[in-house]
Amino acid sequence: MIFEYQALNKKGETVSNLLDASSEISARQKLRSMGLYVVRIQSHDIVQSSDHQGKDGPLGRIFHNLVLYISLKLSSKQIGLFSKQLATLLKAGLPLLVAINDIIDQIDNMNFKQIIVDIKEKLEEGTSFSNCLLRHKNIFSDMYINMVRVGENLGSLDEVIERLADIEEKRNLLKNKIQAALWYPSFLALFSIIVVSFLMISVIPSLSRMFTDMGKELPLPTIIVIGISDFLSSYWYIIIILICVVIYFFNRYSKTPEGSRKMDELKLKMPVFKNFYKKLIVLKFAQNLGILLNNKVDMLKSFEIVKKIVGNIIIAEKIEEAGGKIREGSTVSNALSKHEFLPKLVIGMISAGEASDNLDNMLLNIGRVYETELDMTVTSMTSMIEPVIIVLMGLAIGTIVVAVLLPIFEMNLLVQ
Repeated sequence: MIFEYQALNKKGETVSNLLDASSEISARQKLRSMGLYVVRIQSHDIVQSSDHQGKDGPLGRIFHNLVLYISLKLSSKQIGLFSKQLATLLKAGLPLLVAINDIIDQIDNMNFKQIIVDIKEKLEEGTSFSNCLLRHKNIFSDMYINMVRVGENLGSLDEVIERLADIEEKRNLLKNKIQAALWYPSFLALFSIIVVSFLMISVIPSLSRMFTDMGKELPLPTIIVIGISDFLSSYWYIIIILICVVIYFFNRYSKTPEGSRKMDELKLKMPVFKNFYKKLIVLKFAQNLGILLNNKVDMLKSFEIVKKIVGNIIIAEKIEEAGGKIREGSTVSNALSKHEFLPKLVIGMISAGEASDNLDNMLLNIGRVYETELDMTVTSMTSMIEPVIIVLMGLAIGTIVVAVLLPIFEMNLLVQ
């Protein structure tokens, strides 16, 4: 837990800062051991939520959460640019406070600008840069904050920030590649649903009335299509409500510990998608662990950070268990080989990196290999999904067309 405190030092001066402790009692003990007399201490809520939460009705809360989600997403995209600008100014010899002050005027995103202003104000009060970032843990990742802390301790903050800028740039590039690759299949799927819905709700009902007026027995495919069309035309609003309710309760369930675990298990077992997802986990693990070790972060601390970055509870537990074995004296390769989330080839490369005392660079090389692998996997998945969607769209529209044409052909035969 993070606590915000105000205390008096031995000289009688007031100091305030953030402190990481398991409880308030532990926090007070830490402050006393530092020679500080506590004036005020309170739990610090890292995720900054609006004061309006709970005051408005359910719709107000939903709107607020949506705005907050969008603003956080937009703010997180600004980190790479902010890091690059900050690294450039620090390399030029500017003090940290002056560099941040110069960057503030160039930030367009108002939410992110407020965050950087808050960081600047806390820096002016004497808070360390890493603790300033810790106040905005919902924007800056654990890895980012810990690498900044290491940079502060080693006096190489400019180099660390430059490295973080490259990491953020690569992360955004990978995310954009995946989004760009999935955009066209998503558009095709949406377009197919719209076309089929239009035919079933607007076109088929008028044709069904014409067939009914004929008083002839209709073919089975036509009866089925007309039945589905009547149901959709009459109860479309109920279907929309049901879909919204299912999505709502699914989201609620997926946020519970049990639901979150089930979702993570499903991701690891889902056909077609699982290969891509497992490669993504290897990339996150190897790349981030390599970066942390390369920047002199302690091995056990690096494992603690990486387990939060992989984004899967099942894998995080395995990383935690491996970290426990390393704490007991096991090598990294032996600890990881007991858990089957890394391929044997990767374990072998990690073992070779340990033997040559070059583990950090070996992990970074593994990350680069899997970055290329992911790129190829995304391309192959896209090329496979597109024809499947086109075939399904063709089958759906073809079925509707056949169902409509069959009675017309029968009428022509009767006329002849």
